[in-house]
Amino acid sequence: MTTILDLPLHPLAVHLPIVLVGLLVLGGLAYLLVPPLRRFLGWAVAALVLVAPLAAWGTVWSGEQLANHLYPDGWSEGVQRHYDNGRALLWTLVALVPVWMFFAGLDRGRRAALRRGEGAPAPAAGEDGEAAPAADPAATGRKILMFIVGLVALALLGLAGWFLFQAGHTGAEMVWGGTVQQ
Repeated sequence: MTTILDLPLHPLAVHLPIVLVGLLVLGGLAYLLVPPLRRFLGWAVAALVLVAPLAAWGTVWSGEQLANHLYPDGWSEGVQRHYDNGRALLWTLVALVPVWMFFAGLDRGRRAALRRGEGAPAPAAGEDGEAAPAADPAATGRKILMFIVGLVALALLGLAGWFLFQAGHTGAEMVWGGTVQQ
């Protein structure tokens, strides 16, 4: 079992994903739901999307080591539930990575198209008098795709928050359950 200063790594490492995933959920919600903030939050949330799964993996790995050390004959039901919630969080965060990068790429394309169109003159009507083509022919498709991918990202952020809460709660129950009497 991996230790730091004779303490198991898991109780020390568990705080990193709590902070990172919490910040990811809050920053991700702000990024998805408040488009003017995207310019300011983009890189920070993208970094959290990449780092949070690594922190969760380290915590799941160290937790498995601790559980195997404490329960060599098999895990209790509470330990198994805690582990399952941690793994569900990990895989939710892994699934969020490509979804988030796709959404961010679509948003970057949308902003680039808006910048290109700011100084451009209005397109002239066609030879047959038909309406002029839009300045950004991909705008409608991009909006639809951003909406769909944004909903998937929103669902994954919600799941990440839920699994973070569940993993933390089951872990706290094992350590602190029954300690406080009312």
